[in-house]
Amino acid sequence: MTTFSLNRRTLLTGTVALGTVGLLAACGGNSTKNENSALSAGDDLSKAVSYNEKDRSALKDGGELRLSADGIGPNFNILNTNGYTAGNLNIQAAINSSFTGGYYADFRGEGHMNEDYVTEYKAQTVDGVQTVTFKINPKAVFNDGTPIDIAAVRSYLTIYRGLAEGKDYQITPAPLWEQVASVEEVDGDSRHVKVTMSKPWYPIEGSFTSFLHPAFVDVAFFNDGMNGKPLDKYWAGPFKVSEWDSSGKVLTVVRNEKWWGTKPLLERITWREMSSQAEQAAFKNNEIDYADASTLSSYNELSSLSNIDIRKGSALAVGNYEINPEKMPLPVRRAFVAALNREQLLKLRYEKLGWKEPLPGSMCMLPMQEGYQDNYPTKLGKDVATKILEDAGYTKNGDYYEKDGVKASYSVTTFGTDPVVSSTAQFLTQQMKEIGIELSIDNHGASEMASIISAKNFTIKSGGYGITTSPVDAANYFYISATNNGHGKDLDSLAATMMSTEDPKEQLKIMNELEKRHLDEVAIYVPTNNGPNFKACRKGLANYGPMLFGLPYYNPNVWINVGWEK
Repeated sequence: MTTFSLNRRTLLTGTVALGTVGLLAACGGNSTKNENSALSAGDDLSKAVSYNEKDRSALKDGGELRLSADGIGPNFNILNTNGYTAGNLNIQAAINSSFTGGYYADFRGEGHMNEDYVTEYKAQTVDGVQTVTFKINPKAVFNDGTPIDIAAVRSYLTIYRGLAEGKDYQITPAPLWEQVASVEEVDGDSRHVKVTMSKPWYPIEGSFTSFLHPAFVDVAFFNDGMNGKPLDKYWAGPFKVSEWDSSGKVLTVVRNEKWWGTKPLLERITWREMSSQAEQAAFKNNEIDYADASTLSSYNELSSLSNIDIRKGSALAVGNYEINPEKMPLPVRRAFVAALNREQLLKLRYEKLGWKEPLPGSMCMLPMQEGYQDNYPTKLGKDVATKILEDAGYTKNGDYYEKDGVKASYSVTTFGTDPVVSSTAQFLTQQMKEIGIELSIDNHGASEMASIISAKNFTIKSGGYGITTSPVDAANYFYISATNNGHGKDLDSLAATMMSTEDPKEQLKIMNELEKRHLDEVAIYVPTNNGPNFKACRKGLANYGPMLFGLPYYNPNVWINVGWEK
C-alpha cells in the first residue's frame, strides 16, 4: 500500500475520533451469521470494500440521498478541536472539499492529485533542503469570490505560528507546520506556491495543498464564528448549504452553481443527526437510505428488509481504550494493559455476527497493510499485572490496591446506547476487579463525545480512531509527548528520527519500534479491535458503501459520483 501524506490529516493530528457505534457488535441472539474475516497483509483489498461501483453514465442525473449523522456541528470549523470529528469531516467533504484540496485517496490508500485544486506538484530534497512546489487551479475560488491562492496556504502558517506564540486558537498543534521556514510565490504568481522546510519531514507528498479561507486567521472567528453556523461562503465544493435546522439538527445541501469541477450527480443530500437506534428506525421507515449494520442487533433488524442491500467490508478503524495519564498513574496503566483480556472482548463483540479478526497490535495500521507489526506487549496476564502494581508500592486493602492511602479506583467513560457498550464495560469492571483495580461506568450520549474528548474529561475512554493513509503520521500524533501532556518525553527523539527518515521501509521500522515502546513504557492507547463495516442501503444506490480509504473525508469526489441507478 502506497504511503502518502494526505494534507487534511497532516494538518491536524493524524487521527479522526470515532464513536463506539460501528466498531462494536452486540452480543446476544441465537443465530451465527455467515462468517466473514478480516484481511491479512498481501490480500486483495478489493475484498474489503463493497460500494456498487458504477460508471456515471449508468446513473441518474438528480435525486436525493438521505443520511444520518451521529453529530452535526455544533462547531462547523473542522480545524477547531470541537469540530474535528469523522461525522463533520464526511459532511464537509461535500461542501468544503477545499479542505482536502490537492490530493485524494482511493480505497487502497494510494494518493492521487486532485486537479480541481492542484495542477502540478513537486516535492524534493536537495543538499538537505526540502521544498514543496505546486500550482493551484486558476478556476479555484471560495464561494464568496476570494481566490484560492497563496493566501489560503499562508492562513495555516499564520494560525500555527500564532498558536506557538501563545495565541488562543482552539486547534491541535501540527508538527509539520512547525518545521515550515517559508511560504512564497514563484515568479510573482499567487497561484504558484513554494514551501521551504527548516528541516526535512517525511512523508511530505500531498502536504500543504489544503486551503483555508483567510477569514479564519482571526482568533475569535476561528474559535466561535462557526458555532452553530455552517457559513459556506468561506468554503468551496460541489455542494452548498440549502438549509440548516439547528433545533432539529438537519442539514440539507444542494448543487453549488459556483463549483468549477465535475457537476455532482445528486441534486440534494440531507443529513439528520440521530442515535444508532433512531437510525435503524428511520431506515426501516424509509426516512433515510443508508444505515449501519455492523452490530448484531442492527444486522438482525435490517438484513431481513426488502429492496435493500447489505454491503460488507472492513472498518477503517481501531477500537481502543484510551487512558488519561493525568488521572491514572503509569503503574496502573501498565497493569491495565497487562491484565486486559482482549480475546474475550473480541468474542463478546463479534462471535455471533460471524466476524473473525486477529487481535490488533497497532493504533496506526490494519493487519492488511504492508509493514504491519503486532506491537502489543507480550508479558501479559493477572500475575504480570499484580507484580507491576506491587513493584510500584501498591498494597492490597480488601479487594483493591492502594498507595499512600489512595485506592486504585477510576471511571471508564463510554458513549452510545448499543448493548455492547454496557456489556463490554461491565466485563471490563469485573476483569479489573480480579487484579485489584476498581472501575465505575460513566456513560454519555454519542453527541457528547467531541466535547468530552477535547476537554480530556475522562480517565479511561472507550471508543476508537480512524486508521489513516500514513501510519507514521499517526504514530507521530499518538506517541509524542506534546499530544499526551508531556508524558513519554523519552520517546520524542525516536519520533523525530522517524519523521526525518526518507526511506519508507526504514521509517516503518522506526514507527513499529516507537509504537511497541510506547505501548509498553507509557501505556495510554490500548488497541482492542478493528471490526467489520456492514451497511444497509436502498437498492440502486451506486458508488457508496464500505470503501476503506476511499471514504469522503479522504476522497471528496465520492459526493460527486454517488448516485442512483437509472
